[in-house]
Amino acid sequence: MTAPPRAARTAALAALAVLAAGCAAGGGPALQARSAVAPAVCASPVVIGHRGAPFNAPENTMASFETALDQGADWLETDVQTTRDGVPVLMHDPTVDRTTNGKGAVADLTAAQVAALRVTVGPGPAQSVPTLEELLERLSGSSATLLMEIKWQRPEDVARIARIAAGSKAHVVLYSFSVDHLRQAHAVAPALPVVLIQSGGIAEDPKGLKLNGIALDTGLATAARIAAERKAGREVYVWTLDGEEAWQLMTARDADGLITDTPGPARRWADANCRTERRAGPRGH
Repeated sequence: MTAPPRAARTAALAALAVLAAGCAAGGGPALQARSAVAPAVCASPVVIGHRGAPFNAPENTMASFETALDQGADWLETDVQTTRDGVPVLMHDPTVDRTTNGKGAVADLTAAQVAALRVTVGPGPAQSVPTLEELLERLSGSSATLLMEIKWQRPEDVARIARIAAGSKAHVVLYSFSVDHLRQAHAVAPALPVVLIQSGGIAEDPKGLKLNGIALDTGLATAARIAAERKAGREVYVWTLDGEEAWQLMTARDADGLITDTPGPARRWADANCRTERRAGPRGH
C-alpha cells in the first residue's frame, strides 16, 4: 500500500505532543494517546507469527501456525526449502538436524523421508514437517496472509515455489534475502508482492527490482530508515520483536508489521495500544 502523507503524520505527532490526544490530518492514520504522559502509538501494525508461534508449539509446523492464528496473528511467516525430488517443505535450516529427529540436508532427502521425520524443537508434542501446499490449502480463502521466505536454493526450485504459491487461493507475499531469488520468483508469479530481507550481515542491493516492502532486522530499523522506505512506497516489517519495548519502539517508528515469536502477547499489546483498524499490507491474489 502507499504510505500516508508524511506531513499529515508529522502534524499529528506534533498535536499529540501538545494536546496528548488527537488524530492525523488529511489522509494520515489516526493516532492515540493513552494518557498525558504515555507515548502516542500510531495505527496498528500487522502482527506476524514468526514460524507460527514457536514458544507454544514446534516451529514451522501446522500446530505452530494454528496456534498463531488462534492467538490473533494477522499474518504467518514461514521458510521454504525443497526436497531432492522437488517438493517444497517448511523448514528454516538447510538441514533437518536442529529441528527434527533426523539428520541430513533437506535437498538430499526425498519428500517421503522428510514426511517420516518429526519436529522436536519447541514445546508440546513432536509434529510432522508440513509441505508448502499443506499450509497454502489451510489458508485458502482465509483473511490471513502468508509471508513466505524462499531460502537459498536452485533457480528451478525457486520458480516451482512461486508457481505453487501463485496457483493457490491463499494470500501470499514472497520474501527472501536473495534479490536473484525474488527476481526469479517474480518472473513466474508477477502478481505476488515481493519483499527483500536485510540484516546487518546480509543486505543485498535490490538492483532495480521493484519491491513492495522490505523486512529489516532491528539493527537496521532506525526511524530514518523506516521513514525513507515508506517515502519510497515500500512497507517495512521488522524482525524479530518479542517484547513490549520492541513493539512500542517499532510502532512509534511507523513500521507496518511486527514479526514476532510471540504473536499472542503482541496481538494483545497492539489491541490495547493501537487503533482497531489494522493495516492490510500488500496482498497476494
